[in-house]
Amino acid sequence: MSQTQPIAVSIYNQIYNLINSDEQDPEYIRLAAAYLDEKMQQIAATSGARGPLDIAILAALNIAEEVLHARQHKDALIDRTDARIDSFNRLLSDDAPATDDPPADAKRF
Repeated sequence: MSQTQPIAVSIYNQIYNLINSDEQDPEYIRLAAAYLDEKMQQIAATSGARGPLDIAILAALNIAEEVLHARQHKDALIDRTDARIDSFNRLLSDDAPATDDPPADAKRF
């Protein structure tokens, strides 16, 4: 197992040195940390005087809501796609000949 360097990120004016245990792209981790920082800064700006833990929990709830909404949207897209595939399959099976015999006017050679 290779030794990786900690990734320094700033979240809500605090520096964290994160260990990249899954060997993910460090830029992806920085992007996730920046997103969390943005959410926490937004909450702090709109919620008045609250402690960092309260702000972190409210930001986590907002992010959880976004994730759940995205999952519902994905599931709806999958359901619509499945329905369209089923519809196409029905159309294809309706157009298929009922027997394996070729049409009477079909050329054999």
